[in-house]
Amino acid sequence: MAFFQCSSPLGVEAEQQKSDMMKMLKAFVLIGMMLGLPKAFAQDASQDTVAIPLNPAIIHKTLPNGFSYYIQKNALPKDQIQFRMVIKAGSILETEQQRGFAHFLEHMAFNGSKHFPENQLVDYLQSIGVEFGSDLNAYTGYDETVYMLPLPNSKKETLDNGFYMLGDILNGLNLTTEDIDKERSIIHEEWRTTIGLSQRLKDAMYPLLYQGSRYLDRRPIGLMSVVMGKGNEEGIRQFYKDWYRPDLATLVVVGDLNPAEIEKRIIATFGPMTNPSPEKERKYYGVPDHDNTLVKIIQDKEITSTSIKVIHKYPKHEEKTLKDLRRSVVNLLYTYMVNQRLSDVAQSPNAPYMYAQSYSTSASGNKNRYISLATVKADKIIDGTKGLMRELQRIKQYGFTQAELDRKKEILRKDFESMALEENKQTSAQLTALITNHVISGEECSTLSFKKKFVDECLKTISLSDVQSLVEEFMHGEQANRVVLLTAPASATTPSKADLLTALDQVQKEKVTPFKDTVVDAPLMTTTPKGGEIAKEVYDKDLDVTHLTFANGVTVDLKPTEFKNNEIRFTSVRNGGYSKAAADNFDNASMAATFTNLGGLSNFSSMQLDRILSAKQVYLAPYIHRYTEGVSGFSSKEDFETLMKLTYLTYTAPRKDPAKFKQFIDNKKEYNRNSLNDPDSYFADQINKEMSQHDPRTETLLTPEQLDRLSLDKSFDFYKSRFNSAKGAHFIIVGSFDVNTIKPLLTTYLGGLPAGPVDASFNDEGIRPPKKGMSFDYPRNTVDKSKVVIRYTGDFPASQKDRVEMGLLGDILTIRLNQKLREEIGGVYSPYAAANVFKYPYTHYRMDIFFTCASANRDALVNAAVGQIKEMQKGISATNLDKVKKAALKDRKASLQMNGYWRKLLEDQWSRGESKVNFEQYNKDIQSVTAKDLQKMARKYLKANKHLEFTLSPNPEAIKK
Repeated sequence: MAFFQCSSPLGVEAEQQKSDMMKMLKAFVLIGMMLGLPKAFAQDASQDTVAIPLNPAIIHKTLPNGFSYYIQKNALPKDQIQFRMVIKAGSILETEQQRGFAHFLEHMAFNGSKHFPENQLVDYLQSIGVEFGSDLNAYTGYDETVYMLPLPNSKKETLDNGFYMLGDILNGLNLTTEDIDKERSIIHEEWRTTIGLSQRLKDAMYPLLYQGSRYLDRRPIGLMSVVMGKGNEEGIRQFYKDWYRPDLATLVVVGDLNPAEIEKRIIATFGPMTNPSPEKERKYYGVPDHDNTLVKIIQDKEITSTSIKVIHKYPKHEEKTLKDLRRSVVNLLYTYMVNQRLSDVAQSPNAPYMYAQSYSTSASGNKNRYISLATVKADKIIDGTKGLMRELQRIKQYGFTQAELDRKKEILRKDFESMALEENKQTSAQLTALITNHVISGEECSTLSFKKKFVDECLKTISLSDVQSLVEEFMHGEQANRVVLLTAPASATTPSKADLLTALDQVQKEKVTPFKDTVVDAPLMTTTPKGGEIAKEVYDKDLDVTHLTFANGVTVDLKPTEFKNNEIRFTSVRNGGYSKAAADNFDNASMAATFTNLGGLSNFSSMQLDRILSAKQVYLAPYIHRYTEGVSGFSSKEDFETLMKLTYLTYTAPRKDPAKFKQFIDNKKEYNRNSLNDPDSYFADQINKEMSQHDPRTETLLTPEQLDRLSLDKSFDFYKSRFNSAKGAHFIIVGSFDVNTIKPLLTTYLGGLPAGPVDASFNDEGIRPPKKGMSFDYPRNTVDKSKVVIRYTGDFPASQKDRVEMGLLGDILTIRLNQKLREEIGGVYSPYAAANVFKYPYTHYRMDIFFTCASANRDALVNAAVGQIKEMQKGISATNLDKVKKAALKDRKASLQMNGYWRKLLEDQWSRGESKVNFEQYNKDIQSVTAKDLQKMARKYLKANKHLEFTLSPNPEAIKK
């Protein structure tokens, strides 16, 4: 069901779940649509047989040997080309002796082939600006392996090497024993990053989700006993021979290309390849039915909250005809409505659960899943379970209201209208992802304009009875093919399996009352502000930015763009933040924006406000950070005035809601009570404390006692002290607008904001990290896994050139860490360095090194990592410098085509007091960096024995158990 797929919050199927719950709606195409919508769009029997054809802009062909390919010309971004090689073979095809070899082969594709011996492939791609991991990558699933290659240009040499690589993947991997044995430890370290709670949850859940299925024993990561078993390399070669073959391979190519040239290259590269003889049958596996309900209660000391999940397995619906697609539209409406219901209940006083969702999602094999889940309080598990199922039962008994359906129809119509406006702004990466999903899962792959037209037609005929038919399908209440999962902290007192089943049975027999909808028929504002005056206007031709200064002290940067057709990004910033709060009011001040936002605006509660805005493409929220405050949001062109109204009300008419505050505190205490049982959360919290040397104003997880001491009145008063005046606020608006068209709205709503006296500066509270080198160890892991953070920090110059140099230094360090710690030592999977320079409260840098390893190897790997810095202090490789420069210039070029990047760029310019000179100089600053510059920087800022080491290590007692 491509039209709307939901990702599973089970947290246990990352390798297979590709869609997010509110991921924006995909659909279908019909050739000849330029002549208008075909008669088959009408709701009649012809929809049963009208197939969903492919987007006519896509070339799709199959060679005589079975190799298939898709080509689409797309000029965004200019000159760049995206490749995806899909092999329809994954871990499900492994024999018992090959478990892990599908994934192993994915690794070996980058470790020696006919045209790129050893690690020359990664080295070459980095030399043209392709970054390993963020650009060049791959993944292995149960049923497919996918290789991703983005090329930064379409030069002949680049294309030659791209096709050499892709051809080698299918028919040219070396797979030497030496290379295979060298890679074993790297895969083992990748496995290490997955162990812990996530693996324990899989171990507990998968026997129920995949009972009796081959999928149960074919996780892509494999068995480490097989991966580490030297002498079994022939099994890897056999898997390669059996399954990496033309008739199971598909190439997707999208970009600024010549289709005829690309097609010629595909035929020349892949046409001569042959399938093995005899050819092994590619079997497809399913998930058997079971006639009872499977129940599992899972408790673990690292689980931080209590959740109930009721899962129904049901046969997959193929999406082949227009009738199938209409069903998907109905499912979209249903999913919107059911989750709005559950959200409304969660916001009500004395709600039975804290959060809930209900939706259908794809899964491996021949089954989809309908999942209903709720996060509940540990002492109210049965009440929460009943509360969730009661709302679903209410829908089953009474259905939805016409008002709900009409509201969601309008939302859906607007969603697709907005999507269709961006049809000519889709990037090659986006289009490649759509085609790849079509290849793997059979998802539709059509034009956005077709989707809009099809949805518009469907919305005219879809009725409440259509939606109710899905309700009956999803909420049938049968025990067959049902799974109930309860996950809870080890300290929780849980009901028995029988108690859970009894609760479900009781709710099914209840006679519930009809739903009462919240309907709001009122304007957001009843009067228009008086507005203000523009005191100064300056146009910067080089940046194409208009600077406005209003009489009330508000300033605005306006950057119209053509990157999107219907997107406006919006933010404001002013110095201050909760650094202005007294020490004894720190917690109240730090939560002030959150608590105020809970209350809604003006005369409207947050739920009423949601109703008013439901069919609008608009969002706005206030923020109060430590040193800054403001608002942040976005809108469509049509809803820009609504964005301005929300901004005006956020400053002038905040609202507090004591009931929502109480509910938030109660829920937060439940969430926070066990949060630090998660080793990663504890680790981050401790690093934060140490970096501030345990200053009482450290942002940290609030205890139940601290939460009880919070005051809504004090928080609200602090909010008003920062938002009662907009004087000194700097607004940044980037996107698809005309300056002269929106200027009157800005004058009315931003120029009309109050401008009383306010201190627009931040307080430097003197919070600083330790000055000397120190090491901190936190033995909290329950598995043999050490997470290491090595941090260098201190004062730093404010210039752009220095920031550029520090960033390039971090990128080179990442290359060296991978070469040493991963490729040479084999002790880690994905080490990296991250360099940042911060403006507040003083200009300072942070160079972090991250990796995960076996605890026994920790010290040696830390020494090796620090050793790479020492080597850089001796000299910087010109080759590595050239690689990172090209990558930085490529990334900058791509970023400058995004509204979000411009919004952040203009905000940073304002906060740093920089100008267009810095913008114009940026690429020159990158190009002018020398190896000597970076060597000096490494010596000055990455000094020996001055770094901080943080380690999340195994708890010896837990490991023994």
